[in-house]
Amino acid sequence: MTADRHSLLQRLAAEAVGTALLVFVGVGAVPALILFDGDSKSAFAGPSLGFVALAFGLIVAGLIYTIGKVSGCHINPAVSVALAATRRFPWREVPPYAVAQFAGATVGAFLIWGVFGDRATKLGYGFGVVNFDRGVTGWGSAMLAEALAAGILVFVVLGAIDRRSPHAVAGLVIGLSLAAIIVTIGPVTNASTNPARSFGPLFVQTVNGSGTHNWLKFLFAYTPAELIGAVLAALLYDLIATPRDYANRRVSAFRSSSPSPTPSAASGGSRWSGRRGPTITAVTRGSARSHAIASAAGETPRSDAASARSSSPR
Repeated sequence: MTADRHSLLQRLAAEAVGTALLVFVGVGAVPALILFDGDSKSAFAGPSLGFVALAFGLIVAGLIYTIGKVSGCHINPAVSVALAATRRFPWREVPPYAVAQFAGATVGAFLIWGVFGDRATKLGYGFGVVNFDRGVTGWGSAMLAEALAAGILVFVVLGAIDRRSPHAVAGLVIGLSLAAIIVTIGPVTNASTNPARSFGPLFVQTVNGSGTHNWLKFLFAYTPAELIGAVLAALLYDLIATPRDYANRRVSAFRSSSPSPTPSAASGGSRWSGRRGPTITAVTRGSARSHAIASAAGETPRSDAASARSSSPR
């Protein structure tokens, strides 16, 4: 067991299940709405877009409260990479987390196929495969849109689960923010914001042999843009949200060349006090504060007594 009382296997299982449910409910809203409307028009346009966004937002909020205390509810490789890049998550756990997330997304897409059957395969983008029309949206614009989508999500996540923020509503705030992002970016790129979410439906649609296969767009537009946007957003949050007293202590420690490793509540003794100022915390049993909530974009919960992973750097 790790210091947060959950083994790596438990956390990976939580990530896989969470990502599968994200895809099944969020992406599954696409064929559901297409079938409801009785035609094959895109569900990423018109009033249907709002229902797709709501489905994503609600399932993310629910998952945050359900598995956030187990794995951090990243359910998004871009979130895991961003947290690792800002020393909130150990790099060594990024690969297994990503594998679990991609595997879960694939299972979720197969569940869509299993529930909707051939009806989903005959609906064009019935599997919810993300795409952008190159005749209307260039690659640069599409990448900028996805970078902004992933970046806004990570930025909101870090703010919502900052220890100085009210954690009770963090899941709802993150879920509604994701819904808003989808409403805005959806008409342009279908608002993936998540490499795993893109991969699962695309893989299953390729296996099925129906519809459009956008592997080049997935590999060279969606995925790199989302990773870059998420990392830049996390760095930006640290830049503007780190309290001045923490920054002063970091400068003093550097100048003295012999800083004393004072454990902070957020680091559990594995980092310098005030290393990143606003970090995600989870308090130990018996503490008056509630567990910090992580998301689809969140961070693995930590305890005040010890960091969930000693090398720890949606």
